Amino acid sequence: MTKKIMACVDGSTLSEAVCDFGAFFSKTLHLPLELLNVVEHLHVSTQTDLSGNIGLGARDDLLETLIDEEKSESKKAIVEGKKMLSRLQERVLSQEAKAVKIVQKHGELYENVQAHKEEIRLLILGLRGKDHENQAQAIGSQVEELIRTLNVPILLVNEAFSEPKKILIAYDGSPSSKKAIDMVAKEPLFNHVERHMVNVYKDKALSSFMLEEATHILETLSFSTLYTASLQGDPIKELLNYQKENSIDLIAMGAFSHSRIRDALFGSFTSKMILSTPKPLLLLR
Repeated sequence: MTKKIMACVDGSTLSEAVCDFGAFFSKTLHLPLELLNVVEHLHVSTQTDLSGNIGLGARDDLLETLIDEEKSESKKAIVEGKKMLSRLQERVLSQEAKAVKIVQKHGELYENVQAHKEEIRLLILGLRGKDHENQAQAIGSQVEELIRTLNVPILLVNEAFSEPKKILIAYDGSPSSKKAIDMVAKEPLFNHVERHMVNVYKDKALSSFMLEEATHILETLSFSTLYTASLQGDPIKELLNYQKENSIDLIAMGAFSHSRIRDALFGSFTSKMILSTPKPLLLLR
């Protein structure tokens, strides 16, 4: 089965950055790029009285009005989405993306992505969609669902595109962090970037041991520059300080385990990192 890069766009301010990252990965990994726009038919009426305290005839008229409003909004969203996709397709083609395909679907983003999970090599999302783009401390509900349950690499975009030159690998010895190392070591994208592997742990001796183990994997599979750092303190604070001090362009880390319980994401290290990092975040299981 041919794998593809899937970039999800909804017209938010991050959509162009999502496409730019998609074009870059498509060109670098020599994989086709699909731009996906999902039209969600969620209607909020302008009518003020939706209670049962109105007459039968009035309720029938109101129902008809609601249906007409939803149809009108849906048609508008479909037209705007198609225009956006055409514009973004031209944008990524100008950046030499491979075999670009534009797709518009209806329903929920999660359901449409989940249906093609076996074909996805990398999923690229804006951290916040159009409905949440002005909420700095929020993760879009659709984005949350995908992060929590989809077992494919996910790149969360939170700023304009810049080509990754330095990558920080947050390593804690877990299976997901080992997978992050394996991907960073083997992917053609990362063969010529400067890599920084960082472990934050209260036991310095154990931290050094974990870094030595991971360093051996990287050094046997790749030839680019590698730096390691064993840090003590608050993990998020230390990782972000290191990122800032070393001008890191992208952070790669293992994600949480599969769980349908919302608290498994929110309040966890992963969610705090998602909301705190100023740089794109590559999540792997």
